[in-house]
Amino acid sequence: MISLINPNATVEVAKKLGIITPPLGLGYLASVLRANGFKVQIVDNLVERLSFDGLIKRIKNSQIVGITSTTPTFNSALRYAKVIKGKLSNVFVILGGVHATFMPYEAMKHGYVDAVCVGEGEQTIVEVAERVEEGKSLEGVRGLIYRDGLTVVENEKRGFIEDLDSLPFPAYDLMPLDKYTVLGRKLEQFPMITSRGCPFGCRYCSSSLFLGRKFRARSAKNVVDEMEWLNEKFGAKHIAFGDDTFTFNKKRVFEICDEIMRRGLDVEWSCSSRVDTINYELLKKMREAGCVAIYYGVESANQETLSKYYRKRIKLEKVKKALNLTKKAGITTICSFIIGAPFETKEDIKNTLKFAIKLNPDYAQFSILTPYPGTEIYEEAKSKNLILTENFEEYTAGKPILKNDYMTPKEISKLLKYCYLRFYLRPGFIWNEIKNKRIRVIFDVVRRAFGGEKCSKSSVES
Repeated sequence: MISLINPNATVEVAKKLGIITPPLGLGYLASVLRANGFKVQIVDNLVERLSFDGLIKRIKNSQIVGITSTTPTFNSALRYAKVIKGKLSNVFVILGGVHATFMPYEAMKHGYVDAVCVGEGEQTIVEVAERVEEGKSLEGVRGLIYRDGLTVVENEKRGFIEDLDSLPFPAYDLMPLDKYTVLGRKLEQFPMITSRGCPFGCRYCSSSLFLGRKFRARSAKNVVDEMEWLNEKFGAKHIAFGDDTFTFNKKRVFEICDEIMRRGLDVEWSCSSRVDTINYELLKKMREAGCVAIYYGVESANQETLSKYYRKRIKLEKVKKALNLTKKAGITTICSFIIGAPFETKEDIKNTLKFAIKLNPDYAQFSILTPYPGTEIYEEAKSKNLILTENFEEYTAGKPILKNDYMTPKEISKLLKYCYLRFYLRPGFIWNEIKNKRIRVIFDVVRRAFGGEKCSKSSVES
């Protein structure tokens, strides 16, 4: 038996908003292992909330335990590994995920971690499972750092998976689907990945480092096959494409849209995009094929910050044009904005908020710049002694992690709340939500995000 665990941890934004969705990465690992003849189970303790005693009972027959983690759940993953190894000493414990990939020796310095999977894990986990089951050495398993007695061995890196169509669909049947929610409501929205890799390399993003700068994509048929499968087998009414830039290859997007429409598939979907990868013809086609929302990374109202510090490589005029075209096509717009760069002033943040209000996307997400390990911004901040804490549980994008030349962490936190309140509590915005019968969702967001906390307008306008 192989057990794959998503540890329970406090991920503030997701829990406050009641957004808890299936762990797609573990779903892929489980499906690949099962396809290769291994018995596997997924324990998503983020929603199952098993005690450690209950967890041990659940996995006691396991030969291998894999634990995934993001940066804010890394410490929790280590606690799980320690408890599991202490109770089940013969179990092989392997860690994976973005954070473990960029800080593998932080995990390997602990004796209760046997190995770390670096990068994409589908091929690596199958090789590890075969070797462990047969009692063979892990020497030569690419993409693996492992313990050999008292020595930590780093194997050769593994290349990226080129044929993504070869991967089986995620093992949703092994997950507690009744426990996932979006804004506290039953899950009818399923995550899906149709491509991996991002060629743009923004300095704050670890995705292009983890999945590579080369864009690798699934075929239109394979993508729509999974959409149809999710709809028919699991009742999916909405599919959220989690690709970094779904619209990078316009020709492929047209092919996906055509395939959806050819099959008459009645499923709404949303995606992430860049403002410099769309045009009206594409947007119109996407809307006809069921696209109801697009998420754009805007980040800042300061062109120099965008171009030089974030290396986003987009123009503010292009942002305005893309938003107008998307609205014209009848697609909901969601824009993200980042505050709290080390050199930003209170006035800079207010300008970003003003720009967000002027753009008037349907929804906006504001977050505090977080230097995730592996990114250029993290390495630069480390070298300049700008990092306030190495407690990775604080790396939630909702707390200040970087020193600022002009503001205290408390002031930045207040500004984050102010941005949300100022954007969402505009009379015009609320009236529009009432007209579109969506006001309950907004009240849920504000209540869940700020319930019990006070943030007055005057406290951030001075």
